[in-house]
Amino acid sequence: MIKNLYQLKDALSKYQGTWAWVGQRGIDAYTVLDFVPVEAVFCCDFGAEYAGLWAAERLFSVEKNLKRRENWGNRDLEKLWEGSLRKRIERYIDTVNTPIYTVCYRSLAALEKDRRFCVLAPPLELKDLFDDKLRQLQLFSRLGVKTPATLVCRLNETTFAEAGAHLDGPFVVQPPVGSSGENTYFVSSEAAFEGVMDTLDPGQWVKLSKYIPVPSLNGHCIVLRTNSGLRSIAVCPSVQIVGTRGCTNRAEIYCGNDFSAAGRVPEYVIEEICTIMEKVGLYMGSKGFLGIFGMDFLLNGDEVLALEINPRFQGSTMLLSLLQADRGELPLAALHVMQFMGLMEAFSAEFLEQLKRMYRAPYAGAHLIIHSLKDKPFCMEHDLKAGIHTLADNAVEWVRSGTTYRDVESPDEWCILGNLPLQSTEIRHEARLAMIQTNASILDDNLQQLGSYAAAFVKALQSRC
Repeated sequence: MIKNLYQLKDALSKYQGTWAWVGQRGIDAYTVLDFVPVEAVFCCDFGAEYAGLWAAERLFSVEKNLKRRENWGNRDLEKLWEGSLRKRIERYIDTVNTPIYTVCYRSLAALEKDRRFCVLAPPLELKDLFDDKLRQLQLFSRLGVKTPATLVCRLNETTFAEAGAHLDGPFVVQPPVGSSGENTYFVSSEAAFEGVMDTLDPGQWVKLSKYIPVPSLNGHCIVLRTNSGLRSIAVCPSVQIVGTRGCTNRAEIYCGNDFSAAGRVPEYVIEEICTIMEKVGLYMGSKGFLGIFGMDFLLNGDEVLALEINPRFQGSTMLLSLLQADRGELPLAALHVMQFMGLMEAFSAEFLEQLKRMYRAPYAGAHLIIHSLKDKPFCMEHDLKAGIHTLADNAVEWVRSGTTYRDVESPDEWCILGNLPLQSTEIRHEARLAMIQTNASILDDNLQQLGSYAAAFVKALQSRC
């Protein structure tokens, strides 16, 4: 039986094959690097540190190819299989004589059609089934899960005044599919509503939800097929950072997660969120979905409201995996890999139950995402480099090399991750400039704004960009 990462690495080392990571960010490969030797990376972003992690012939990056940074989304990964990049991928695969075990942020049609890839992710068909926010509402209703007040209609079937009256104030507009704030619009005025009408197809179905200015929580869960049947195991949620001033100009944009702040969330809230996720997970499993998924919630007083399901790895999955490994746990991502490798019999029911109990305790760490605040594209000139930084005289100061929060030695030290855009890269509107990790909490006591040090760090970092 496997009970730790050492035993897991030993078990996986017996499989002859090449390991690959597929996701928007190459640095998210750290999700599995503790137990999988990732040799090839297929990603959207690019940073100077990537060259030290993977050889050029095994690194495939949309950003490196296009020489620009956008707010890369899930669908941008499909650009890897276009033009010159596809030719490079084909040349690389021709040199590989073993199966390519592919850990995916989410699956891709191109991977599923290519038998040379062994895709360790739920099929795209199932991912899309549970990614539809309108179907999610039906699922929540079926399972008795509370949600904010919601209106579902075609966009041109309502007006700002009608929707505002129905939802009693400002609201959020979402088409059926979108992530990380992509295709999510906060509406508090007639002008904002008209802007959404200009952006989206007025005739498409949308979900309009009451905007509630309360803390947002994000959780992870996994669905497993074991010898004793389906299991669903949830992890203590983190406090989600959304629309934070200095990190973004938009109220609906995802800006990170504070796992430490969950220690200030009542235990009954953590238990209720985990229970909801496990209930949802079992339903998804009954339809064939296996592996990691996430959910977003609002904490409205003592009431927990479900927002949406993220049927894939999440932006915070990498940090969670590191935190779990450092706490001596088997990371959720490790269970995900073992599920798709067909090795769940390596875990006893008793061990999984023990993991479930360990996963309920809050973790200590946080990460933050800094977006461009400029309205138009620009070429960013900067003298930043990845590694450990601190704030000195209201300026960000490089201290030493480092790759993740594991290299941080004090609460005042933050790690800027290795996907900083190269100098002179074209930065598009709302693109991510930097990702930061710390081993401390970064939110204030109300769990909605950055603490004073974090706010000052972000302001100083923006000035360097």
